Amino acid sequence: MQRPADADAPPARVPALHAGLRRRLDHYRGGDRGSLRRVRGSRTSMKTVLLPVAGLLGRLGACACLGAGAFGVSAATLPPSIPVGVYPSYPPLDMRDPATGTLTGFDIELGQALAKRMGTNFDLEETAFAQLVASVQTGRIALFLNGMNDTAPRRELISFVDYLSSGSQFVVRAADAATYPSEASLCGRRVAGSRSTSLPGQVADWSKAHCEASGKPAIEFLGADNNIDARSQLKQGRADAMVQDSLTIPYVAAREPGTYAAVGQPFDVLVMGIGVDKTDKDLQGQLRAALQGTIADGTYAALLRKWNLPASSGVAEAVIDGGR
Repeated sequence: MQRPADADAPPARVPALHAGLRRRLDHYRGGDRGSLRRVRGSRTSMKTVLLPVAGLLGRLGACACLGAGAFGVSAATLPPSIPVGVYPSYPPLDMRDPATGTLTGFDIELGQALAKRMGTNFDLEETAFAQLVASVQTGRIALFLNGMNDTAPRRELISFVDYLSSGSQFVVRAADAATYPSEASLCGRRVAGSRSTSLPGQVADWSKAHCEASGKPAIEFLGADNNIDARSQLKQGRADAMVQDSLTIPYVAAREPGTYAAVGQPFDVLVMGIGVDKTDKDLQGQLRAALQGTIADGTYAALLRKWNLPASSGVAEAVIDGGR
């Protein structure tokens, strides 16, 4: 994936601006000539934020002279709000409240806590999961919170502030639990999973090591649009099993009692990260400092408990690009 050429260079009167702020400034100056449209908490609600270029230049110019903090420049360098991508189909991390249609979940509330510490607001933009990385690269969004695995191929494109860890785990219909008592019993079966994630590769690797290496038939991976679609394929009988992040299974099972049964143990445990521009070291540092603050004051642990996430999925320290 190639990164498009940068927009016009910033005015000469603000040469000291760091690269991340230059890109944000270019983004604000481009498009609809200074107007930004953000999708907020409902499907139809839109908010247009007008940012006069001259005023923004003044604010950013003043920010350029601020000293660096422990993790980067002062939070005063951030605009009043920054665009943040989210794909609400990943409960309990990101979803819509079925009663109100508003965005909710662990990621949403963690984002609110981080934004408060950073002195800004996270202006949520619903973005397809497959477009999150490209949207950060092009500057359409400043960052995203969506449970994306921090992997080496993705780190060639963007950076991650790691905030959760999770493995992948097979799930079958509760009525079929006796038919599939272990992971090995799924060899040669149809397994649905989100095609835009790292799951296709993870399942293929697991199948080679545990099925094909033992002379058993390979797992047939059925690509789904997202976890919701994968669960639908399972319930409708089009798939024999599905695979998803282990940290989400307790929440999903509690919402639909007697519907699902987890098989075996999580495999291929990876860390998940907040996606951010690879060159914007200042924003990375501010996110890291804010996350470490929520860990230290107990906010992070409280959110894990609230959203029924396993304690083992939490991180003890905020780390940048710590995935394998």
